[in-house]
Amino acid sequence: MSFHTDYEKWLLYSREENCPVCKKLPAPVDDVDIKEFSNSWLCAHPRVCLKGTCYLLLKSHAVELFDLDEETLLSYMKEAQISAKALKEVTKAIKINYELHGNTGPHLHMHLFPRYLDDPFPGKPIDYNKIEPSVYQEGEFEQFVLQMRREIAELLGEQQKG
Repeated sequence: MSFHTDYEKWLLYSREENCPVCKKLPAPVDDVDIKEFSNSWLCAHPRVCLKGTCYLLLKSHAVELFDLDEETLLSYMKEAQISAKALKEVTKAIKINYELHGNTGPHLHMHLFPRYLDDPFPGKPIDYNKIEPSVYQEGEFEQFVLQMRREIAELLGEQQKG
């Protein structure tokens, strides 16, 4: 769903009382929560166009960054910083790209895309629909999630369980 194709539905979902995220409707199948922060969840999905792609989903309802109070904005950006630092370490990416859209899901979230020397989109925008064949081999996605959890815990000085 996009406001380009169904503006009325997008407007409906952009209100907190109708927002699928705020109503805690089921996330897409195979979505994994990597880390719950104070103001957001870092999540990943195995069907992506670049290994290590994640998104940082705000817990409170907002559509735009300017909707956030200063404290929430600063905390969200700190959580993005920690997530990106862990992502760069785990993936050994050259660069992390940050993208905020919301034209398809009107709840504030930030995509984190690791960029590699040999990625399939050199010098051009990422094609989000290029998910076949899978960028992950058997067990790689699960290993990525575990590595991200460990790296974030280390960055935050948290004790690892188990």
